[in-house]
Amino acid sequence: MIKIIKRPLPIGVTISRDEDYRSGVIFQMLVEDCCGKCYICEDSVHTAPNIEHRISHHGSDALRLCWSNLFLACTHCNNTKLNRYDGIIDPTKVDPEKVIELSLDVDDNLRELVKVRKIDGGGEVDITVDLLNAVYNGINTDMKKYACQQLKNKISNELMWFRQKLDDYKASPSDAMKKTIEHRLFDDSIFAAFKRGMVRSDSQLCEVFSCGSNG
Repeated sequence: MIKIIKRPLPIGVTISRDEDYRSGVIFQMLVEDCCGKCYICEDSVHTAPNIEHRISHHGSDALRLCWSNLFLACTHCNNTKLNRYDGIIDPTKVDPEKVIELSLDVDDNLRELVKVRKIDGGGEVDITVDLLNAVYNGINTDMKKYACQQLKNKISNELMWFRQKLDDYKASPSDAMKKTIEHRLFDDSIFAAFKRGMVRSDSQLCEVFSCGSNG
């Protein structure tokens, strides 16, 4: 989960029905402002994009058609969140990377586990931590376990590749390798919060790479 900058709607563009944000200018703005990724798990949504309401609308047109309440999400996160996690942080106002740390680890049975650690903040952060744990580590049904495992496999593959690039750079720094790593730290890179956390945890790398949001 990363900081998101949402542009104001263009003059004359309004949302009066669901179809207005599922296509056209508004949908394209959501794709671009969310960097083509799910705003919750940071996976690409190119195959199954959903429009997610950060605050469940419960039939309220004011919330259902509110630009600031709409975000791009994947099917897995949309189905996990539903109306169970109202009160998560607003990533347009709070930088998630300043209040939550994400890392990939293994549990006691050597199975991959995403660690979601609260760094700072109050109740909104707690709810967001609970949601992220459900998204990455949920095991309440076989379908959920399967979806979570597929997501963790994708994260693992991406971070394994990234770790190798970091090790290569530390062993033999070059401008070309630096640019390769920098591109994977940009907001439009999948799982950028995980990668920037890896850099922040290494004092040598932190001196070389800027790893803040919207880099």
